[in-house]
Amino acid sequence: MAPVTRNRGHRGGRSGRLALAAVGTITALGLAGCGFGGDAEDEQPTEETAEPVDAAPLLEEALTALADYPALTADGQVAPTVGGDVQETTLTVADGGASNGTVRANGVEAEMIAADNKIFLRAGEEFWLDKGVFGPDSDQFDGTWVRSSTAQAGINPQNTLAPPALAAILEELGLEGDEAVEENLDDTRAYKLDLNGERNQMWVDAETSQILRIEIEELVPEGGETGPQVRLDLAPVDDAAAEELYTSLATTTEEELTSSRDARIEVSWDGQPAMECDDGPHCTWSGTVRDAGASGSGTVLVRMDVTFSQEEIGDEECSDNGALEAGGTLDLACDANYNIVTSEPQTYEDIQGEARLSTLGLSSDQQEEMLAAIAEQREATLAGDSEDEEGAEDTDATDEGTEDETEGETEGE
Repeated sequence: MAPVTRNRGHRGGRSGRLALAAVGTITALGLAGCGFGGDAEDEQPTEETAEPVDAAPLLEEALTALADYPALTADGQVAPTVGGDVQETTLTVADGGASNGTVRANGVEAEMIAADNKIFLRAGEEFWLDKGVFGPDSDQFDGTWVRSSTAQAGINPQNTLAPPALAAILEELGLEGDEAVEENLDDTRAYKLDLNGERNQMWVDAETSQILRIEIEELVPEGGETGPQVRLDLAPVDDAAAEELYTSLATTTEEELTSSRDARIEVSWDGQPAMECDDGPHCTWSGTVRDAGASGSGTVLVRMDVTFSQEEIGDEECSDNGALEAGGTLDLACDANYNIVTSEPQTYEDIQGEARLSTLGLSSDQQEEMLAAIAEQREATLAGDSEDEEGAEDTDATDEGTEDETEGETEGE
């Protein structure tokens, strides 16, 4: 089969709305051992009596069309690993990887946005408790955008579901058999193609040659070693809807991510911090924070805010910040000087110190870079010449954000 190529010219003849209506909603296809639940009453695709057809031309035409989508919708079930916890997922993903949508697990829903190799989730406290996420500011996660890992989100759509990236993954899998069988898929005539692997299949619309559904046991992105298990209905999205996606992402990034948090590393003190007070009184607080979890990823911006207090002389504050890498440690220290001048030396006892750790999802520089990336990808998508920038840059299938900067700007908390 010839490699899939993008059509850089005008995208004519799309029927995104019609295709979406034809796909309908996902049905639970309980494949044995695949990890996705299904009941006996769930609707199954039914084979027709039509003669099988050659699968290779169908696959090539379907992947060529997919690679040229400005964006797609993906609706169905995702597990972060083979046999892992299943979540319902509804996403719109542009050809450069920018995405938004929802994920839902155990009856709890979270909003998702993804762009510039970053993933953010916004959900209630119950969602984060269910994920087993702990941190010094996890009590602030409720209803707040939180930068998240691929494992926490269940999938990184930027390097798996961006149309050119998905087309490349499916092409890499290749066909297991030479023939495609006609089936009735949600009242739509479709051809089922068996791909290499134990349980990898896709369904192609018999009329439009567009991919209607994929069931992939492990959707491994380029350069990755592992990937999510998926059963997703797909449909193309037109340029107008893609533009709405970018507008929404830009607004959210500019107006709502300044107060975002970060859950990718479990930040904790490494031992006990130290406090000292000299004449002045001049007080210093120092300590080391570490990644206390077993599955941290990326680099997280950490801020320490310290308050010194004494009943007679009141409060003084100081702060420090830095970047904590997964599996690493970070030294933090700050000082405050009351600078009280008296004719006679004074001693102030019982000065108390309290430190509070917090995380920041984006520094101001990273926010500007994310907005610039969204604008650049928007222009490329609408011009029809996206190069799948986001997905190609991410070489770790389990962490979307290893490019974090370490400038330590943590304003906007």
